[in-house]
Amino acid sequence: MASGSQKFIGHKFIGQKFIGRTGLRGLGWAALLATAALLCGCGNNSYNPTPAIAALFPSGITAGSQAFTISVGGTNFQSNTTAQWNGVNRPTVYNQSTGQLVVTILDGDVSNPGTGQLTVSNPAPGGGQNPNAVSFVINPPGANGPVITSLSPASVVAGTKTDVMLQVTGQNLVSADTITFNGTQFPTTFAGSTLTATISNQDFSATGLASIAVQTNIPGVASPSVKLPIGPSSNPVPHLTSILPTSTAPNTVPPGGYLLVNGSGFAPGSVVNFNSSPRPTGYSSSTQLAVGVSSADVTGGTIAVTVVNPNPGGGTSSSVNFTVSGN
Repeated sequence: MASGSQKFIGHKFIGQKFIGRTGLRGLGWAALLATAALLCGCGNNSYNPTPAIAALFPSGITAGSQAFTISVGGTNFQSNTTAQWNGVNRPTVYNQSTGQLVVTILDGDVSNPGTGQLTVSNPAPGGGQNPNAVSFVINPPGANGPVITSLSPASVVAGTKTDVMLQVTGQNLVSADTITFNGTQFPTTFAGSTLTATISNQDFSATGLASIAVQTNIPGVASPSVKLPIGPSSNPVPHLTSILPTSTAPNTVPPGGYLLVNGSGFAPGSVVNFNSSPRPTGYSSSTQLAVGVSSADVTGGTIAVTVVNPNPGGGTSSSVNFTVSGN
C-alpha cells in the first residue's frame, strides 16, 4: 500500500564550531552559513519528495467508455500531488486513509484504442515528476462484442446497508459474460438480454463513480464501461462558482480538452451543460467536476455553463459564462 506524506530531511547546521584566527571571524562565517541555509530552505525540512507510481487500478479499459477514475498506488504522494494524462493535468484527489491518488479520466481520453501515459508530480521546493510514465491500456472493443444500454438500479446510495442486485441490459450479451465492478468480476447469471450480479454493500461505502462493464470469456475483450453513481440519498442543489479556463479562441479546445468546474454540492451523477446541452462529465469531488470540450462546442460567442444534479433532490445551478472569441 502506498505510503502517506513524507518529507526529505535536509542538511542542518547544528552548532558546528568553526575555528579561525579569531573567535569573531569564526562567528562571522557561521552566521553567514546559517543565513544561507535559512534563505535556501536547506535547514527547514521543507523539501517535497519526488513521487513514484507503483500500480494503477484499473490498468486498462475498453475504448468508448464513459468517464471513470483511476486509483494510483505509489510512494511520496501528498495532498498537493497532481496527476497528468499524456502530459496534461487531470483532477486529482489524495486519499489520506489509503495513501492513494484518485484521478478523473474523461470520455474523450479513452475514445480510441491505444495507450495513455500517466505521470504524477509534486511541487517545488524539491518535488518533481516521477521519472517514468506508466502506460494505461485502451483496448479496442471486440467485433460484435457486448454493449451496455442500461443499468438497474441507475444509481446507489453511498453507505447502503444491503447488498445490491445489479442488472445490466444490453446488446450481444451471452451466458458466458460476467459483470465487472471497478474492474473486479462478480458471479453473474444470464436471462434474455440481461445479466445480473450481486454486489456487496461494502463496495458502496463512499461516494464516487463506479465503472461497470461486461467481460467476455476472451481476456481483454469487454464492453465499454458505463458510470454507476454512488451518491447521497438526496442530491443537493449544486452551486457553481467558477470555471477554468474562462475563454478560448473559436474552434480551439482548452489544453487537454476539458474545463475544470468549481463549486459545491456536486454529486457523482452531476452533469455539466453547455447552453443547456449536456456534455461528458467526470466527478472528482463535491467541489470539483471536469467536463470534456470538443471543437464543435467552441465555435463562437458566450456559452452559459451550468451544473445539473439528478433526482432524488437535485436541481440546476446558476450559470457562469465561458467566452469564445478572438483569433
